[in-house]
Amino acid sequence: MLPTNNKCEAMKKKTPDHKIELNKIKNCNSPLTQIVNEQLDKPYIKRIKYFAKILDPFHLKNTMTSEVNEREIVLEGKNVINFSSANYLGLDQDERIYKAGLEGAEKYGNHSGCSRMFSSQENILRLETIISDLVGAEKTLIHANVSHTHTGVIPSLFSSDDTEIFIDRYAHTSLYMASLQAKAKGAILTRVDCENLKELEEKFSNSTKKTKVVLIDGLYSMQGHIPPLLEIQKICNDTGTILYIDDAHGLGIYGEQGGGVAELFNLSFDNLILVGSLQKGVGAFGAFVSGSSSLIDFLRVTSKSYIFSGTLQPHVVEGALKALEISMSDEGKRLRETLHAKSRYIRDSLVRMGHRVHAPLCDSPIISVITGDDLRTLMAGRKVFDRGIFLNSVTYPAVPMNEGLLRISLNSNHSMEQIDKLLEVFKELKKDFESPKLKQKLTHFKEVAKAGILKENYNGL
Repeated sequence: MLPTNNKCEAMKKKTPDHKIELNKIKNCNSPLTQIVNEQLDKPYIKRIKYFAKILDPFHLKNTMTSEVNEREIVLEGKNVINFSSANYLGLDQDERIYKAGLEGAEKYGNHSGCSRMFSSQENILRLETIISDLVGAEKTLIHANVSHTHTGVIPSLFSSDDTEIFIDRYAHTSLYMASLQAKAKGAILTRVDCENLKELEEKFSNSTKKTKVVLIDGLYSMQGHIPPLLEIQKICNDTGTILYIDDAHGLGIYGEQGGGVAELFNLSFDNLILVGSLQKGVGAFGAFVSGSSSLIDFLRVTSKSYIFSGTLQPHVVEGALKALEISMSDEGKRLRETLHAKSRYIRDSLVRMGHRVHAPLCDSPIISVITGDDLRTLMAGRKVFDRGIFLNSVTYPAVPMNEGLLRISLNSNHSMEQIDKLLEVFKELKKDFESPKLKQKLTHFKEVAKAGILKENYNGL
């Protein structure tokens, strides 16, 4: 039964419930209650609750955005400049993309129909062809998102007990989670440092498995730099190891036409699987895997996340087509040049202030300032927010222990006025964290945490 109009109006006025409280379930002893309460007792969950409490209680996680005006947003009721968005070319509110989406909805409707195993609408096939040409592959297969793509591709190809999966230490968590599915079916999973080329070659050469594959990001999502992909591809070819690149953050950002690292380095697809995203650089939606015709045809009939899932809605596909058209044009080239120039300006300025910056000589839109332990990182994020800037305060397990960071996500249409405001806030932050008063406060919080939460050895405390 449909709700009455009065109920609909009440639902519209109701404030969304988005706060995470992590409270135990009481007055119930079902099996589900028991396992939930056990998980809520884990040290990691208690640490989150503690941080929320001492940061009174807002700790910049699971926040709510209620208005968007280009690079300014209303977050938790506060007007801030948004430096947290991976919308690198700044196309998220482009009217041409809106119009393309509306035209797609008018032509195809608002639903994709059925699983693509049975039928595909013409525009998504056209999108796959354009992406293939852009990155230099024979064929491409569209998925809903990058994580979805990995869970279809990796278990389909690398699940035998005669397979060793090498995963880079900085690889995205979605690669690791997909690899666990393959491991459950018999594959061996080995962590490697893909920037230590000598060690990498030794490990590949010493593996006795028939099938070897290395999983790596094209542009590191936290550190903000590109690994030595040409050298890694040569090592892979010399040692009989397959190269699997997750270029979620590179499409639209690198390459003459925005084809990401595959275009930038003119990578050969003879021994390469490339996964990319339409959700970041070009501000659209969806993801893809590109490779040889045989590989993609194989995945069309084996990838469970492709076969047993719905696909992108037609209007979303039309928006992605228009976004790629812009990215591949002279306008897209100018947007990339502007983005890289602004990135270098911010990095140079932060280094001169004395901040520790990952990849200070890089020009990517991911600019990460190293802050240290969890508490220091979250407090830094809160101080920046209070001064009108929203960015990501990243802690373990997204980064190694005690290597927390503030991640600035730069967009091409951030104004120089907004960038200078960001830099002024970081200048103030540097002074704050060098003050004896704040150092004393941080020490106090750490001692309280050590003594007050079951004396657990919490990361960063």
